[in-house]
Amino acid sequence: MAHLKEEINDFVCLVQEIVNEHYDKQCPGLPVPNITAKFGRKYAKIIRECSNGARGRTQKSVYGFVDAHTGDIYKAASWRAPAKHIRASIFDADGGKSVCTPYGITYLININ
Repeated sequence: MAHLKEEINDFVCLVQEIVNEHYDKQCPGLPVPNITAKFGRKYAKIIRECSNGARGRTQKSVYGFVDAHTGDIYKAASWRAPAKHIRASIFDADGGKSVCTPYGITYLININ
């Protein structure tokens, strides 16, 4: 699992790059959210943490989940659980980038 933890941290860095690029281009005056991972038994919860400037508060939301045993990427259904269907894998050719937006994992387009 140590190797997979490293790969998940690499995915977190990839997501942080996507968020940084978006905020640099689209929201230059706003604070850039910080992306982190909290590791549980089955999933790594990817958390998007944003400072609320003047009020000094921090808002947290779940960006998505990564299965800690397989590397599968899931959209968040709630703070505690992923949605049912796999969106991608951190082992895909693009590292899972195709399902990442600045705000979270994409919805499924077509389920067959």
